Amino acid sequence: MDVDNDSIDIQNSLADELQQRLLELPGRPEEAEKFTIFRVPDHIRQKNKQLYEPRMVSIGPYYHGNDAFQAMEKHKIRYLREYLSRNTGNSINHCISELRVLESRARRFYFEEVNLQSDEFLKMMLLDGCFIIEFLMKWNSGIPDEMFAVGWVLPTIRNDLLLLENQIPFFIVQKLFSLISSDPAPSEENNPRKTLVTMLLEYLSEGKKTEHPFIWVEIKHILHLYHFCYVPSLSANELSTKSFNIKEYLNPIKLLFVLLPFLRKLSFRRKQISTDERAGRRKPNSINERAPRTIQSATELQEAGITFKIKISENFLDIKFQNGILEIPFVSIEDTRRSRLLNLVYFEQCNANLRINLTSYACFMGSLFKTTRDVTLLHEMGIIDNLLATDQELVTFFTWLTECSYLDYEAHHLKDLFIDVNRYYNSDWHKWRARLKRDYFANPWLTISFIAACVLLVLAILQTVYTVLSFYKK
Repeated sequence: MDVDNDSIDIQNSLADELQQRLLELPGRPEEAEKFTIFRVPDHIRQKNKQLYEPRMVSIGPYYHGNDAFQAMEKHKIRYLREYLSRNTGNSINHCISELRVLESRARRFYFEEVNLQSDEFLKMMLLDGCFIIEFLMKWNSGIPDEMFAVGWVLPTIRNDLLLLENQIPFFIVQKLFSLISSDPAPSEENNPRKTLVTMLLEYLSEGKKTEHPFIWVEIKHILHLYHFCYVPSLSANELSTKSFNIKEYLNPIKLLFVLLPFLRKLSFRRKQISTDERAGRRKPNSINERAPRTIQSATELQEAGITFKIKISENFLDIKFQNGILEIPFVSIEDTRRSRLLNLVYFEQCNANLRINLTSYACFMGSLFKTTRDVTLLHEMGIIDNLLATDQELVTFFTWLTECSYLDYEAHHLKDLFIDVNRYYNSDWHKWRARLKRDYFANPWLTISFIAACVLLVLAILQTVYTVLSFYKK
């Protein structure tokens, strides 16, 4: 009997413990999965730790209290004082009261549980939010600040604000910015949210004047805003991987080169259909074939006759393949842009409803760069500028990025390009033609030698024919 009572006590204790943990969860059950600020898994972070972690300023709870960022905490306090001075009707108590209403919602934004007491959490949100606001306003208005005198501060903080793990909810920053607005009923043109977003975009674009339509979309955090505005959206008309220009086919020689492989395939296809019909079976529809997961490296594609060309376009996703020519917009890779690309790709990986255009682009680049020879080739073509320490570092980066990225190969925007490039590469005709050009037309002397050999061959044939005819006439 005592054993039964002990079992009941243990069961009740376990139930009480689980019930208490359920009560500690913020929000209602249907709100539990609205987190948008994630952490990078350890097995991914360890390989490129420095590209995911802030270097100068900690924003949000994931790096809060880290000794490496204590120097910036003093600047946050100074920025809080200057933030409060912008509106004499504002106060610390008023700010905390406004943020306390948003606390539960803000905690739900984080993938990992935030183990901070309420007051500490609100203090962090207030200091981090005011730091972002004051920093942007000083930069935007050109107000001198002791931090701006150091040349590497601006790009370092820009990079820190675009880290996936270094974020606070955008509605926190928006609320704090609205508290210093002097107009209680602002017009659409002077809307505080629009002003805040405009300042952010100008800073994140490194001071370049960019035109972005002010869309009333729910911004989750600063990295989300950057992805929304600077990772291009795609339209079928703007970014088709193939296009048709009839003038290109008016050249009879080019027309011959285009039609020959098509006629060969058509002839083979007719024979195959005839064979299939005799065997009483049908070849599977190509629609059911799986899309290729990759394309060949740059040097392999060149050996198969594919030519690389730089594409003049503001949209780095505007990649086109047509008639054996692969056009790629210029890209420059250095340390901060490498970090930005990593964090944007992983942000796409963490959001199921987000377009994964950048992930598709990363996998495309990872396919091209297999060896340092590939980097050298595209650098000579003016397509890529590698500012990393070595070409091998660039190859390793793209290889690793591709391995850590999930891509639906049946539904990404470069799917058709992957199919067309693989089809071109696998054509024996294109490889033969490329080998002919490489071996016999690489320079004028080889061309002259080849033509001379052909002329001699023709003359030899004519001489043989003439000799045979003369023999029969006799």
